[in-house]
Amino acid sequence: MAAPGPARRLSERIVLDAAFGVVRDHGFTALSIRRVAAVLGVTPNALYTYVPDRAGLLRGMVERVMSAVDLGTLAIATLSPAERLVEFAVAMRRTLLGHPGGAALIMTGPIDGPHALLLNEALLRTLTETGLTLDDAARGAYALQVHVLGTVMLEAADGGDGDPAREEALAIERRAALERVDASGVPLTAQTADIVARYNTTAQFRWSVRRLVDGMLVAG
Repeated sequence: MAAPGPARRLSERIVLDAAFGVVRDHGFTALSIRRVAAVLGVTPNALYTYVPDRAGLLRGMVERVMSAVDLGTLAIATLSPAERLVEFAVAMRRTLLGHPGGAALIMTGPIDGPHALLLNEALLRTLTETGLTLDDAARGAYALQVHVLGTVMLEAADGGDGDPAREEALAIERRAALERVDASGVPLTAQTADIVARYNTTAQFRWSVRRLVDGMLVAG
């Protein structure tokens, strides 16, 4: 009997694991079908059973990241719907920042796979519990997700990775940098330097999400 070919020992999970390994070890720009195939020791053609092209590879990776977002916070009975939404947003931010290539992946295309749709459904359910109409809940679910994704992109660009110690170190660096700025040109920024330095922190994120959620509920 002939030995199994490369495709028989592959799976979508193995291919995606290798893709995330490439991103972790070499950066997002190094990601390609050829590079993933090389990591797995197969020809690029062997991967096409599992991913049709690089775009398909990226979609699979986005789905993997979205599947890691914990929806459990949206079902905590001891919290109000507004509090659940804040805790969910914090958990989603932490997951995306902590996943190799997570921030870059969200810019590769639409986030519309099965896990993303389940996430949206859970948000709709929670928002309608606050008394919003379904249409307003749909708009609110999108606004909340955009806020999280935009924050993740800005924080990743600043070097954040979801680690609290790293977050604190970056805040200290930013505060020191602001000390070197001529305050006469930006007096209001200088007066609020302690807060500005901590823009990309969990505390600031919680503040902004809570204001967003409270605004939705008041408008509704």
